[in-house]
Amino acid sequence: MEDDKNSAPVSGATILTISIATWNNCDLVSACLRSIENSLSPDESVERTEVYVVDNASTDGTAETIHSRFPSVRLICNDRPMGFSANHNQVLRCAKGRYVLLLNDDTVVVGNALARAVRFMEIHPEAGAVGCTLVKPDGTPERISQRFPHPLDPIFPSLRRKIDPRSEAANRAEAVEVDRLSGACLMVRREILDQVGLLDERFDPAYGEDTDLCYRIKKAGWRIYRLPGARVIHHRGQTARREFAEQARRLQEAKFLWYRKHRGRAMQWLYKTAVMVASLIQIAICLPLFLVPRRREAAREKSRRLKSRVRAAFGSSWYSADGPSRDLR
Repeated sequence: MEDDKNSAPVSGATILTISIATWNNCDLVSACLRSIENSLSPDESVERTEVYVVDNASTDGTAETIHSRFPSVRLICNDRPMGFSANHNQVLRCAKGRYVLLLNDDTVVVGNALARAVRFMEIHPEAGAVGCTLVKPDGTPERISQRFPHPLDPIFPSLRRKIDPRSEAANRAEAVEVDRLSGACLMVRREILDQVGLLDERFDPAYGEDTDLCYRIKKAGWRIYRLPGARVIHHRGQTARREFAEQARRLQEAKFLWYRKHRGRAMQWLYKTAVMVASLIQIAICLPLFLVPRRREAAREKSRRLKSRVRAAFGSSWYSADGPSRDLR
């Protein structure tokens, strides 16, 4: 939760703490851990690293595999499934590193990406958080929004200001300042967690907690950067393993909670209105596609996602920004 402070001392002997949460992804998390080993070994600046894996009550032998193949990894085994924030907060409370990295189990670190991120933080004391560039398995950078949500995003998608990989390649920027980073690969100064708090577990099971943390970091006066040259492969969607419609609903509900917490009830309802208007318009546009056999299935799936967004808008008024709320099921 936001007011949950971690008072554990930061050890000068440990530079980096890596936190990975996993659930029934034995092969993926093993590949992730191997890539971390390969990434860290050549660089002395990140030799002093502790790696935690939180096994979220897996039933596929994940814990046994990690214990036997990666004996240096510190394993936390949950007896029941928990959300993204609750899982990582277990590590954040005991992290000894000067920097803490939240890393998805469906990622693969490329080259010396982690060393570059640590080095950047070392020479840029104004940086509160830094993220590597997430790329698809084919090497194409993911196009993700790097600014905080705007209430008219649903109606005017261009406001999202997504990454343009071509312009970044042309500029060859060492770092790009952004509003927010993806929790799939997010490095934070350990001292900041004492200042702004841990991940807010009201966003569990997933979505929105990374935007919320980045907002609090920026509000506290720190700057946030992404490194185009430090790359991490993201097998997007492998961790969630849920239908697109359900994923769309949870993501939308998390955005409503973020608006209620940081922008107030009026802005939350403005955003809800924009979501409903944009979704209903897109559903109307999809209707003629049902008459085209080869487009029918795609239209049906898109309609499901849009209807899920509308249901989320009507059903999320119980969110509270002041206390515990129900799980985002």
